[in-house]
Amino acid sequence: LELYENTKWKDEVTSMIHRASNSSSVVVDPLFLWIIKVDPDIDKQILKELNDILEPVRHFTLVVGSNNNFGVGIKNGGWRDGQAGQDILDAFQEERVFFPELVAGYDDENLGSNMHQVIRRAYEARDDRVVLETRLDADDAINVEYIAQLQRMALKNLIDTNDSKFIRKPNDDDDDSTAEQAIQKARWIYWCAEKHFEWNPSSPFYNPNNDAGLITLFGQFNYCITPGLTIGYAVGTEENDVPHYEHTDIYPEIALKSDRQRKKDGDIGCGFTPASECLWIVDNPKISAFRSRSMTSAGMFNIEAAGVPSFGDKRNLATSKKLWQGQIEKWFGISSEKAKEAADFMGDNYINTVRDNIRGQCTHGHSCKISSVEKLQRTIDLSE
Repeated sequence: LELYENTKWKDEVTSMIHRASNSSSVVVDPLFLWIIKVDPDIDKQILKELNDILEPVRHFTLVVGSNNNFGVGIKNGGWRDGQAGQDILDAFQEERVFFPELVAGYDDENLGSNMHQVIRRAYEARDDRVVLETRLDADDAINVEYIAQLQRMALKNLIDTNDSKFIRKPNDDDDDSTAEQAIQKARWIYWCAEKHFEWNPSSPFYNPNNDAGLITLFGQFNYCITPGLTIGYAVGTEENDVPHYEHTDIYPEIALKSDRQRKKDGDIGCGFTPASECLWIVDNPKISAFRSRSMTSAGMFNIEAAGVPSFGDKRNLATSKKLWQGQIEKWFGISSEKAKEAADFMGDNYINTVRDNIRGQCTHGHSCKISSVEKLQRTIDLSE
């Protein structure tokens, strides 16, 4: 919540209001939907704080009580086949949509009712629109330019402009248009971030300094990380037409597999030649993702007991301080002050957070790793 509060919503909200004011009677839906899933039994005070923080983005944001996760990952099911949309529509019916508030009526003052109509339109249009589904866990962030970049690439590579009335034709004075835009390039595409930051917040047990925490740049791409991982579906592509893998297997299965092995496996690819182009490693923006490495992490990857980084103390405090003062706030909307507040809060509630993480392990909708439980239990043992 401390980090959400400082995220920069202004540009998107202003753009949305401008489009709506110039649309006369035409319904203008948001450029994307941000669907936040929380525990259906979430603490009421936490929910109130979250809703207050999200008020500026109420036109494209939903908070839904649901432990059902669809889309990006090895599990099938998503927006295209209707499962993800139906889950949200069911949440409206069962009064599990916690934000915006649902009230009777359909005018702009009753935004909850309007959002129900937005979801309904998106659900009904899922077969004849390009669909992009992006994964973002609650303790991660993506660059403010990332979604816009993915949408630009999708327009050029998943849409046949001869058949679409929703985007410009190549002769419509579009500086970015090319002759290739008139051809549908692919049936589906995966995207994942090339470079990312990892944040180890200061705690009473590790790096107990009066700072926002240590930042490490992971600049060498080895596999697809989860924040920003996106699947794009062209019109006519069904959910089952797209292969689903664990995020660590996407790169070797799509980009590294030989043509001989692909033929042997009956893998027809996405329509690109070579088929390795069905996975795009996003290098613009330069740093696309921001990952938290705290004791709230379910997978506990790159973090050991007591919050110590798996790479030891190979962290440069001077470099971290420089990044906090400049690029992190510019790229991710997270200030060092807010990160420090979040780190202090986690520090004040450190052991309770660890115990809560243990209770959440291997429950419905959450990861299940014995190594994570061992690290968390070791942290409790060290504190006693």
